[in-house]
Amino acid sequence: MPPVAHTEKEENDFLQSLFDELDSAPSAIGPSSSPSRGHGRHTVAPQPRTPLRASKFNGSPRMAPSTCANMTGMSSGILREAVDVEHFDIDALMDGVDDWDWDDMNSDFMTPRKSSPRSKYTLSEDKRKAHSATRCVVKAVTEQFTSGRFEKVLSVNASPYKNPRQIILRDDWTHADVRVGDTVNVIGEWTSFPSPRSSNSITMITVCSKHNLFVHHPDILLTATSLSNASQCLRKPLLSNMVRSSSDVTPSLIWGNMLHEVMQTCLSTARWDEKFVDKQIAEVAQRGLGELLRIDMGIDQAIIEVKGKAKGLKMFAEKYIAPSPKHDAFLTNTRSSKGESSLLAIPHLYDIEEDIWSPTYGLKGKIDASVEAVVHDIDDSSTPFARATPKVTKHSSPMPFEIKTGRAVAGMEHRAQTMLYTLLMGERYGAEVPSGLLYYTQSEEVVRVPAARNEIRALFVMRNEMAGYMMRRLRTTAYLTGIEDEEVDVTADVEPFLPPTIDDNRACGKCYTLDTCMLYRKAVEQVEDVDSDIADIYALKTGHLTSTQAAFFKKWEALISLEEKDLVRFRKELWTMTADEREEKGRCFGRMVLDASYRPEPSLKPTIHKGGVIHRSTHCFVKSSGAVSLLSGHMIVGDAVTVSVDPDLLALARGFIVELTPDAVVLGLDHELDEELIADRLHNKRGEFMDQVLFRIDKDELFGGMARIRDNLAQLFYAGSNARRLELIVDLAKPHFSEGGVVAETATPLHGLNRDQQGAVRKVLQAEDYALILGMPGTGKTTVIAAIIKELVEAGKTVLLTSYTHSAVDTILSKLDDADFGILRLGNLDKIHPAVQGHTLSARPLAKTIEQLEQQVMSPPVVKNKAARKGGLEVSLFRRLSDAHPEAVIDLTHQYRMNSDIMLLSNKLIYSDRLKCGSEVIASRSLNLPNKRFLHQLHAKSTCCVAECWMERLLSESCKAVFVDTDRVPARDSRVGDLVENKIEAQLVYQITECLLGCGVRQDQIGVISLYRQQLKHLSYLLQDRKELETLTADRSQGRDKDCIIISMVRSNDDGLIGELVKDWRRMNVSFTRARSKLIIVGSRKTLQGTPLLKEFFELMDSRGWILALPPDAHLLHDLSRSGVPKKRSAGEMTLEALGGSPQSKGCGSVKRSKNVGASEESILKGRPLLRDVVNAHK
Repeated sequence: MPPVAHTEKEENDFLQSLFDELDSAPSAIGPSSSPSRGHGRHTVAPQPRTPLRASKFNGSPRMAPSTCANMTGMSSGILREAVDVEHFDIDALMDGVDDWDWDDMNSDFMTPRKSSPRSKYTLSEDKRKAHSATRCVVKAVTEQFTSGRFEKVLSVNASPYKNPRQIILRDDWTHADVRVGDTVNVIGEWTSFPSPRSSNSITMITVCSKHNLFVHHPDILLTATSLSNASQCLRKPLLSNMVRSSSDVTPSLIWGNMLHEVMQTCLSTARWDEKFVDKQIAEVAQRGLGELLRIDMGIDQAIIEVKGKAKGLKMFAEKYIAPSPKHDAFLTNTRSSKGESSLLAIPHLYDIEEDIWSPTYGLKGKIDASVEAVVHDIDDSSTPFARATPKVTKHSSPMPFEIKTGRAVAGMEHRAQTMLYTLLMGERYGAEVPSGLLYYTQSEEVVRVPAARNEIRALFVMRNEMAGYMMRRLRTTAYLTGIEDEEVDVTADVEPFLPPTIDDNRACGKCYTLDTCMLYRKAVEQVEDVDSDIADIYALKTGHLTSTQAAFFKKWEALISLEEKDLVRFRKELWTMTADEREEKGRCFGRMVLDASYRPEPSLKPTIHKGGVIHRSTHCFVKSSGAVSLLSGHMIVGDAVTVSVDPDLLALARGFIVELTPDAVVLGLDHELDEELIADRLHNKRGEFMDQVLFRIDKDELFGGMARIRDNLAQLFYAGSNARRLELIVDLAKPHFSEGGVVAETATPLHGLNRDQQGAVRKVLQAEDYALILGMPGTGKTTVIAAIIKELVEAGKTVLLTSYTHSAVDTILSKLDDADFGILRLGNLDKIHPAVQGHTLSARPLAKTIEQLEQQVMSPPVVKNKAARKGGLEVSLFRRLSDAHPEAVIDLTHQYRMNSDIMLLSNKLIYSDRLKCGSEVIASRSLNLPNKRFLHQLHAKSTCCVAECWMERLLSESCKAVFVDTDRVPARDSRVGDLVENKIEAQLVYQITECLLGCGVRQDQIGVISLYRQQLKHLSYLLQDRKELETLTADRSQGRDKDCIIISMVRSNDDGLIGELVKDWRRMNVSFTRARSKLIIVGSRKTLQGTPLLKEFFELMDSRGWILALPPDAHLLHDLSRSGVPKKRSAGEMTLEALGGSPQSKGCGSVKRSKNVGASEESILKGRPLLRDVVNAHK
């Protein structure tokens, strides 16, 4: 029927009353609840968390996708037009008004909020978790057989109301060592049955191989990574958790970590272009200087390595980063049947390095990337018609995305880790997460890992067993704590808290926890083993320990566990106590809200690291309502904290307190807190929107934990550790004091100290092991310590100053303001006194090279001090002992490597003619040139004089040891930042090598050595096509030999600067003695002969006629570009162009030289024999 006519005023009044009612309806989240969303945080840089552009998600995050499409384009102008209802059917508009969901509409469009791409998908009811966990306390445990099946029946009280219930464990769940008083979680559906003994019903659940999950000791959070590694040996992850040592850093581990970071940045910023990826690689390599120093690599090498591994990132993005799957975006599924395939798309990202704790599952883990995954499952296997039009099943859900840089094998460890992450992510997001994703960068393959019931069950059975062992340790410490007797024996036999060893010689021998495992086996478990498969390993690792020493470790390890017990209890309070309850104890700030108006001061803006703690975003929180002062609790500036939403979202972020006032707290966190996204997650879990997100901030007592302390203790007892230190600390061996010692070498008088203070200083300087100073209050301990530090530094020592408190260290440093030596203050910057913050690493310029980093961390270099050199730091331990006790040295004098000419050098310079050739064949050997015609061909194309060709003289088989003098060329060294190289000398070495190869010498017969890393980088580039030819440092050449060794000495300058490396006779000797048949040393005689060792060397070479002086421009006399030697033209030509060009290359464009930022041996170890020995020990 036609619309009823109304006046304009009637229509306006009606619409106004309609909108008034909407505005007065209960609002889930209104504008007032969170003004200016997103402004309450400050992050390092804007990091859009979606691979798709934000314009794709312009609708409200609360709307379903179809609703968003319908609402697109709605504006206030359109609303105003709606007031003109001349042609508008109001009855049609109001039809069904009684059935409208006003709250849902209100949240959708009546109170618009800032769009958040990540929160686009508000999950439907069918995607939410079907069953929640029930926390129970065991009251009784009975065992029975039902129909021939063994069962454990647990009588429990369910939290929080202590309702009596019953749990029946069947199949492998019965392996759990459940005891009265234990806490357990059961995940599944409970059922009620009439009780045969009363009118009340019995609520019970059966946990078997096919249904439900059982979590024993859920308050013990095991990492998904450790659990995934426990399949072969349950002992290994438990020991790794107890004793946290610094793992051996390997190049592959560093490259993998760097690639992880690069890919995560690409995911966060939705940028995958080559220029951006290269920039990220360079920045990651720059930040990783400290790690690169540990593997003796420079930034350039790191960039090359990571670039090689990152080649597939762009292809990955083109395939998989899309709103819906592309035709070639295949998803590997190892469980798929024939004819079944899957396609994948990743439309957006939720988070990077999401750290999830789950007391529901008793697990925790850090997920590489949390993504939204769209999967199309294609089935064309049934009939020919199906193959023509295959069945496509489409679904999307959040998924964990794990990046694996190793081998492209979806092994059990990777699969297990990813499966557990599906559980963690499902709980965090309140969603069903049916599978996870594994991306292998080497094969550029994405593998789908379904959350298989049987495998998850097996993992939880294993998890429960691990938790049982950990709880045994806690039970023991609780028992010991409850004993009042002061003489309690903590070393008494207790219940084993570690599984037995697997006794597999091969597996145990390669295990990274071997030292720790054997130490616990000996000292704590007191195992006697003479016949097992690992008996020899056991004896090797523990045979040095006495019974007294083993008992000492057992006692102190137990004491550490006693200290650890309370820390475990405190962490459990995060989920077992409400925020209000914990706030009463001073360990929490409850009911906190983000301050949207906060802007951090420049000094508080995010940094990558701050005092060793990751600081990516800065947030300010205030109390939601008037309450007691925030200063009244136990938390102070610098304390480690976790941020949660009580009780649903645990440990959303971790960080530390940077500012604290009575009304507000400022935190530096490892994650940004997106209030929009958090509100959506709460809605998914609770089914309703909250007016305001309330946070809780808890003190994190186990931020560092006791595992590092255990490692410090264990290091004392490992085989190969300092035996003297073990004797001093454990066996209480008498310390030794010298009669004169360092005192005689110090020239600084002890002015201003009284007799007792002077005596204390002298006592310390005479100590060979340790000295104890007992100072009463006010007796001048700080003054004495400052004086001791000055005296020790003057004597060439380095000093590590430690104390129980930061203030004590800072007080002593204030006494050293006038010191003329370098000081590096370590520690959390927020806890260091402002007056001494100038000594911190952050106060120094950003290190851009390894040399600069080393200068900052190692300052002052110990052997620059004359007293240190005088004390013998330049002398190796072997040389020192052999000189002092020659009777203890047994000489091995016959050598079977070098010919007599090469041996002569070391014999005269180092070994005082004690070396002898093992046979006449060895003494007379020379380098054979199978293809001597190559030199004739080379002369035909070159400008050199054949009669006096330096190359022909050099390659002569009779020339067995030769120094190639470059002074007349000339070949000058140059600096690249802090590093040294010699490009012309490198070109000469390159030409010599190419001519040797042209004459028929094999690549594996030649070795190129230089003491300078920068030179080696350049040589490696020139010789990049020679895959079998090795370029080595002197240290890495140890243990190797070659028929021909070519040494590039590098240093050539008018100032006679040769650096410390060339002065090191040990490295020079190692370099000389690598050659079997031919030794070629290239360098500047004028520069090098100033060194005493090399002066003697040149005198010897002169007397034998073994010096070859090169003519001017020798590097330009031979044209190797058409010599017939296979090579990449670019390497040689680019180098010639950079040097000025060959006669044939004049007029060509110059090649821009890339900036070299790598590490050289000299730049790191210049004048530092002690540091050099430390670095060599890790090669």
